[in-house]
Amino acid sequence: MREGARGAALDTACDVGPMTRRSLLAGAAGLLAAPARAANDPFGPMGRPSWAADSLQAAAARTGLTYGAEVPGFRFARDPAYRQAVAREAGMLVCGTEMKMEVVRPEPGKTDFAQADALVRFARSNGQRMRGHTLVWHEALPPWVRPLLARATAPQAEDFLRRWIETVAGRYRGQIASWDVVNEVLSQDGGGPEGLRESPWLTALGPGYVDLAFRILHEVDPKAAGCWNEDAVEQGVPWMEARRIRVLKRLEGMLARGVPIRRFGLQSHITSTVPIDQGQLRRFLREIGAMGLGIEITEFDIDDRAFPADVATRDRKVADLAKSYLEVVAAEPAVLNVMSWDLYDPDTWLNDHPYRKRPDGLPQRALPLDAQFKRKPLWHAMKAVFGQAPDHSAARAKLR
Repeated sequence: MREGARGAALDTACDVGPMTRRSLLAGAAGLLAAPARAANDPFGPMGRPSWAADSLQAAAARTGLTYGAEVPGFRFARDPAYRQAVAREAGMLVCGTEMKMEVVRPEPGKTDFAQADALVRFARSNGQRMRGHTLVWHEALPPWVRPLLARATAPQAEDFLRRWIETVAGRYRGQIASWDVVNEVLSQDGGGPEGLRESPWLTALGPGYVDLAFRILHEVDPKAAGCWNEDAVEQGVPWMEARRIRVLKRLEGMLARGVPIRRFGLQSHITSTVPIDQGQLRRFLREIGAMGLGIEITEFDIDDRAFPADVATRDRKVADLAKSYLEVVAAEPAVLNVMSWDLYDPDTWLNDHPYRKRPDGLPQRALPLDAQFKRKPLWHAMKAVFGQAPDHSAARAKLR
């Protein structure tokens, strides 16, 4: 969809010389050329729940949990069997890339919501809820945005951030249960301003960009829960424990400042090369819950590169590792959702990541369903954990 000349002013500012506040404000307004959608238009009415009585979602729901999955647009668009599996197993869906700026705003003056809209319509028709991923990240930015932010003044960058969140969160107002407002904001070593990762947003706006993004989302869609989504805070090694301490300190500061954050997300890309310390994990979740925040497991999968090639052995070890992690997760009353990063082995990102590939080159078996959409030992372990967990329905209903 092409937008008018006002939108092009901001989009091309990085190419036509120094920006003025007036030109950037005029251009930022173009981000809103598409009006916000009403809650029931054009995504259709909420349908009857599609998940099966023996599904992961059905097992999770008995204790107040929701099970869901990331859905890659390429697979969703072309594979009916995949869509059937998603409808059968999940009570919540999330786009992998289709709501990120690189897809929604790929070129100056162009906005594309087609893939995200399709998944939202699918979810509504199947009685499934949606998560939003992700509003502010140091990656998934279209090439034209980095130079724009590098040259912007702080007020100009704030205007751009505001218009971006208003555009995407405004379009899906009333459709999204929770948004990953910021994603992977901690630096790896604790360095940087306030321990934040180097990013175009930090450079343009300073450390306050994190609080600002939450405040903007709350203005745009106050019913959507704002979530800070973070990686590498789950397992039992000293450097992850240090990150957990930093998370707790930052959460306390955000709440003290009145930032409208309602949830913390653990990505949970669990690796077989690092142990699970159930005690440390339990304490971490408990301390977040004691702050009155909900917790989400947002991108769960199991990196199996330390396990043998034999499929039966490997699947058993993956299931055991998942069980040791999820039984702590499912026992915490503040945990609301457990989302796997896809649910179908052939699509896992682990096969393409240079540091996550198996040394023997075999495809990873990281997700609940295999290449034939059959339920694996991991699926059965997840269902068993959900089924045996304490019932925290009442506590979780309050946090939602």
